[in-house]
Amino acid sequence: MQAIIFNNEERNVARRKTQENQIDPGFVQDPDGFINVPVSKTTREQLHLLKTSMRVASQAEVIEKAIAIVSAIDAAVRK
Repeated sequence: MQAIIFNNEERNVARRKTQENQIDPGFVQDPDGFINVPVSKTTREQLHLLKTSMRVASQAEVIEKAIAIVSAIDAAVRK
């Protein structure tokens, strides 16, 4: 198997092309970009289960909704 090595500029070009090809999901009210973070296997599995349970189209929508829920709980607790 041959290793593929990208320099930073190649990564940035690839990232820009990927972002340009992204379709606005519509549920994001104020788009600000993308996050790419490492997650555990359990988190990935739970995210998939929540996507199914919440009957939403994408994991991004699960994250948007989950953050809104947790933020509302946080605001209520702080009162």
